[in-house]
Amino acid sequence: MPDLDTAQSAQLQERRGTNAHVLIWITAKDRTTGLPETIGFWTGDDHQEFVIGGETRLYFGAGEVIDVPPVKAGTGLAVLQHRITLGALTDEARQLIRGYDARQAGVEVHCQPMDIDTGQPLGAPIRMIKGTLNKAPETIGPKGGTSNLVLTVVTTARKLTFGLPLLRSDAELRRRNPNDRGREYADVAGDWVVPWGE
Repeated sequence: MPDLDTAQSAQLQERRGTNAHVLIWITAKDRTTGLPETIGFWTGDDHQEFVIGGETRLYFGAGEVIDVPPVKAGTGLAVLQHRITLGALTDEARQLIRGYDARQAGVEVHCQPMDIDTGQPLGAPIRMIKGTLNKAPETIGPKGGTSNLVLTVVTTARKLTFGLPLLRSDAELRRRNPNDRGREYADVAGDWVVPWGE
C-alpha cells in the first residue's frame, strides 16, 4: 500500500468517491548525442506540469494515453510486465519512438490523486511502477481506423535475471586462475563445422 499524505487520506475517508490520473515518465536517449532525453504523458485533457521529487516535469495530455490497465503489485522478485497504450500518430509519441532511442528506456508510472470537487491535483504523485521499456510495437490501422503504440514495461526485478559477462569470458577466468581452461574455446566454438554423426 503506498503512503498517502494527509489530504489524500482525508478525501478517501470521506467516502465520496475518488479521482486519479496516471502519469508516465520516460527517459530515453537522443539518437545523435546519446544524452538522456525525457518525455511525459498523462491521462488528463491538456498538457500540465507536476512536481515529482523536487523536479518540475511537463506531461503531455489531450488523448496521448489511451489505456493503462490496473497496476498489479506484489512482494518478491517476480518480473512483472505492464502494458500502456498511447496514440501512435501524435507528435509526442512519434518523437518518443522515432526521435529518441527508446530501447531499454527508463520508465516511471505515477498515480496522481485529484480533488473530487475542484479537479486539481491533490498532494504529490505516488510512484506505482519503476522499470524499463521492453517493447514498443506500433500498430498503424487502416484508413479511418485507429493506430496505437503499446509500451511493454518490465519492472526493475528483470535486472536480477541478467548474467555477469565478466565471469563468462576465457580472459576473465584466466585472470582469476591462470590454469582455468573451462572457456578456452568459447569464442570460436560456434564457428566449428561438425558433420552430423561425428
